[in-house]
Amino acid sequence: MERVSGEGSPWLRSFRDHDRVDVVLVLFPHAGGSASFYRGWADLLPEGCELWVVQYPGREDRITEPLVPDMTELADAIAAELAPRLGGPYAVFGHSMGSAVAYETVRRLQEGPAGPPVHLFVSGRRVPSRQVRSRVHLLDDDGLVEIIEAMGATPAGILDDPEMRSLVLPVVRNDYRLIETYRPVAVPALDTPTTALAGAEDPTVTPDEVKEWARMTTRGCDIEVLPGGHFFPVHQRARVIETILRALAPHLDG
Repeated sequence: MERVSGEGSPWLRSFRDHDRVDVVLVLFPHAGGSASFYRGWADLLPEGCELWVVQYPGREDRITEPLVPDMTELADAIAAELAPRLGGPYAVFGHSMGSAVAYETVRRLQEGPAGPPVHLFVSGRRVPSRQVRSRVHLLDDDGLVEIIEAMGATPAGILDDPEMRSLVLPVVRNDYRLIETYRPVAVPALDTPTTALAGAEDPTVTPDEVKEWARMTTRGCDIEVLPGGHFFPVHQRARVIETILRALAPHLDG
């Protein structure tokens, strides 16, 4: 594969360079998440599997940039950034809100020169056609903190600190607004092999709901249910990566 790179892009982080690129794996963070959520993945991927992590505006090194509260605007921008950089096989993984953003980005990429990914991985998320009826983004700060802590997104008590709240809550509120106002258009199923992952004890989405991703593709959908709650990819990271690499094996040289 022609050498590709996410360097120089405000939207992409790689954490590790590869001498050879067989396939690019693009990762999408969850609501309130940032690229560093996936930093530990870089050293677990084999040579030839290039890691690009999407960095949404308004967090970490993009903290001074305006947050994006609209799915169409966000997916359009990410797809426009990725399209000219993808020179061969690529795969996409998203967790929670990141699954929906990944799906919308793939819809855009498949119509352009990049074509469809060789595989789509979605994790901890209902299918886009199931409308989100929650209104978490309208809660007051204390209510939002309760939601964050109940999901295990942060250690209990860390958001008692006012400075930490001022950094975290606007980003989380924005991302909940994005996903709760997201209204996908009716489109044909993707022509992309898909794997849907679920946490067996996830309080936000059941494994049966995650399985509905099978109707979003014409190329088959494998289901992987792993122990843990909503953030099972943290505690089951090795098994999640093993699932990804198993699917990508035909595209990796050795």
